[in-house]
Amino acid sequence: MNLSKNDYEKIMHFINNTYSDPSNISITVQSYLSDLFHFHQSLFWLADKQSNMYNLNFFNFADKFIWDYTETYMNKDLMHPKKQIKNVTNKQSILKVNETITPSSFIKSEYYHFLKRHQIIDVMVVYLTDNNYIYGGIGFTRQTGDKPFTQKERHTLQTLSTHLLHLVKTSMILDEIEAENVFLRRKINENPGIIIVNGNQNITFYNDAAQKIIATICPNTSVEEFFHNSFNSHLSEEENIIDMDGWKVKVIPLKMRQNPTSKKYSIYLYPQEKKKSNDLKALLSKRELEVFDLVLKGYTNEQISEELWISINTVKKHLRNMYEKLGVSNRTSLIYKLKETVNTI
Repeated sequence: MNLSKNDYEKIMHFINNTYSDPSNISITVQSYLSDLFHFHQSLFWLADKQSNMYNLNFFNFADKFIWDYTETYMNKDLMHPKKQIKNVTNKQSILKVNETITPSSFIKSEYYHFLKRHQIIDVMVVYLTDNNYIYGGIGFTRQTGDKPFTQKERHTLQTLSTHLLHLVKTSMILDEIEAENVFLRRKINENPGIIIVNGNQNITFYNDAAQKIIATICPNTSVEEFFHNSFNSHLSEEENIIDMDGWKVKVIPLKMRQNPTSKKYSIYLYPQEKKKSNDLKALLSKRELEVFDLVLKGYTNEQISEELWISINTVKKHLRNMYEKLGVSNRTSLIYKLKETVNTI
């Protein structure tokens, strides 16, 4: 479909005005998409290498919709990048929900009932993809009383998609470079996990190292869940260091070049110094020491479970963590390595 001269003038206006503030691209992009192209409701998100969505920015959605989506339906979203990674290419980066599933399967899905409850009649997503990797995306919705998305609107987004991808990749690169420079200036000689957080306590970037470290500390937990559960309360005007299960977490507030009044934080995760053999006790948490004390007394997993009022699976998890921390593979080796250095509780 051919776009008019006026359409291309709007596209050029959009491109020229969204280069200015790479630190806040989501709000800038969503505002201009609404003003120039009438995409009045949108969800801007980023994705990691496992296609997990993060840094969700909702534009013109009701609070109830945002709550329902983030708490219940995000992973049930038929347009989630994990579910569409095989359907998205550089040339075909825009999908409508009715193109991804048969009508009968769509009606049976929980996502359909979620959309119906919120009076949404159409969904279209532009995936910001390069070489089969989805960096992020923007989802758009139309509600009862609106017209469904047209081919012209789709073509407009396709024309903008290369520019949008460039904005996202540039923003990620700048965030990582800035965070690494801050880290290096403080002479911490490790390869850190990096998480960037804005003043609203939303994660705007994290690197692969952060994801791997968090998977070690707390398996099966996303970076966002770990952040909100573990250390979002430690964000302040001063630098802060937290000890966490064999790792250090350093929180550094940053001043924004473009807007000195805006808040932003760099969070670094890196290993604590290795303990000497006579300080192995410090490697274990209080609960792990309790478990070890009972192991030393000859308790079985079932007996430990009853004594500490925890499940057998939790006992096994504590034991696995202890084995990994101390470089052993069984109870006998664990006892041998620790019995001289850990006092019973």
